[in-house]
Amino acid sequence: MGLHIRKKIKLGDLVTINANKTGPSVSVGGKKVKVTVNKKKVTASLPGTGISYDAKLPTGAKKKTSGKTTGKTTSAKKK
Repeated sequence: MGLHIRKKIKLGDLVTINANKTGPSVSVGGKKVKVTVNKKKVTASLPGTGISYDAKLPTGAKKKTSGKTTGKTTSAKKK
């Protein structure tokens, strides 16, 4: 168990902004279909049915290669 804090802000009937310690999310939809977007995934669901679909969002972070050199040099073959 632990302390959980969440803030929910309704913007009209269809849009809700949720904020918690992992980050914000935006939900759009009503009683029939709902789509939620946060920083990691998009979820489309049919409320009350237990049916939903999750799709991961691309992170955009690529592994960086170190700029260090090994000190080895390559030279042309000597004759």
